[in-house]
Amino acid sequence: MIVLKGSVPIAFGGNEQPAAYDELVSIGGLNPDMNKKLSAGIASILKNKLSVPKSRFFLFSILIAWINF
Repeated sequence: MIVLKGSVPIAFGGNEQPAAYDELVSIGGLNPDMNKKLSAGIASILKNKLSVPKSRFFLFSILIAWINF
């Protein structure tokens, strides 16, 4: 699932130039190598589609353990 919210004020690095904050929540499959690949892919999309430089986005990722859902 992807949720994209536009027109939300965000200050990043002390100014309000185009920026993004991403949260990635997973119940499996995240590891340092996958995080790098996902970060690079998201950075590319943000740059090409929304003109957000890779230096102006933050990716928060978390792996949630689940038992007997």
